[in-house]
Amino acid sequence: MGRAAVSPDELARVRWKGEATYRVLSYYFGVRWNSAPIGDYVRSVLEPFAVPPDPREQRSPPTPGTPPTYFLVKRRPSDDARYELLYGDQYAFNTMIRSPQLANVLTHLFWNINVETTRRTGDFLLVHAGAVVTPRGDGLLLPAPSGSGKTTLVAGLVREGFFYLSDEAGAIDPVTGRLHPYPKALTLKRAPEELFPDLVVGNGRRDLLPGTWLVRAEDLRPGAVGGPSEVRFVVAPRYRRGARTELAAMSRAAGVVELADNTLNLPLYRSRAVTLLARVVARARCYRLEYGDLDEGVRAIGRLTRGRPRSIEQPA
Repeated sequence: MGRAAVSPDELARVRWKGEATYRVLSYYFGVRWNSAPIGDYVRSVLEPFAVPPDPREQRSPPTPGTPPTYFLVKRRPSDDARYELLYGDQYAFNTMIRSPQLANVLTHLFWNINVETTRRTGDFLLVHAGAVVTPRGDGLLLPAPSGSGKTTLVAGLVREGFFYLSDEAGAIDPVTGRLHPYPKALTLKRAPEELFPDLVVGNGRRDLLPGTWLVRAEDLRPGAVGGPSEVRFVVAPRYRRGARTELAAMSRAAGVVELADNTLNLPLYRSRAVTLLARVVARARCYRLEYGDLDEGVRAIGRLTRGRPRSIEQPA
């Protein structure tokens, strides 16, 4: 039998090896750990979002509404549930997951951060999409459901000189309509060296999550993270093994529908979302991309964004 979950008294006695605070879009939180290798891994993955502790957000003793903390607890090797992830504060917390496998706990941590970021962020309209900036400075949204290959396509584009904003959510400022960075680590389903033979993922991030590869934009190309940009292209990608690469124009109305169908925080924006998306798409060119080869997909987008192809007419 495994031990019971960590109690408040036990948590108070934990010897923490480190902690850090982060702000991911509108979500502010802390992370503590009692294992230096685990802390190094978390710091590496969440590095783009690290911020100093905000005294306006800190309250002592903790009160309702205090920003939460994730506690990563490593127990003795003899414990069946060797790793635990707790959430809350040192006085009131919930056990999110207990597992003998560190990979399960870390996967849950990063998944929950992404979920809470989506749930709490109202400063931006979030579209489930890859987002990059072209070498010419134009914003490109790649809206698609999970399994469409958008993360791999984004990684390929960044390697070819595009600038990374996100592989998960295009963050649109509701006032300016501009795309903003949400530079989380890219989550690849295939080993990075299979896609990019010369890519080296550092800091042991390949070892702690077997079967999943978290790759930072800086791993793909130094200086790869982009800044705010105007949305000039909307390309809805679909990877289909063995498919011929085809880029087809779609109407701006269809582009709005595509983006709305993939909006993550629609309950916060409701009808305002459609108005905002229509304003964004009015300045953009919209396409569908089907491809079966990564290099061909990247080349198709590269040709498109360098200039308007004469062979493709853009519907109104």
